[in-house]
Amino acid sequence: MKTANIRTVRHDLASVLKHVRNGETVAITHRKNTVAWLTPPPCNPPKRRQPWAGLRARLERLLAQPIAPQTAAEMLAEDRERY
Repeated sequence: MKTANIRTVRHDLASVLKHVRNGETVAITHRKNTVAWLTPPPCNPPKRRQPWAGLRARLERLLAQPIAPQTAAEMLAEDRERY
């Protein structure tokens, strides 16, 4: 396993990434303490969720919820009559 301090990462990121691309894990150190690990990505990246999946069902569920029985103006007028 390779190690690189923060200065090396900041000034020579290309060489650090070369090791990561080759499948090595690089430990990032600050004052001889490991603060992070740079690892190559997994072979099979997780599938991204489709943002529109189930949209119709969610909309129907939202539209089925009851709407406020009064408008904001009616609530305000009613509140003002109390005092």
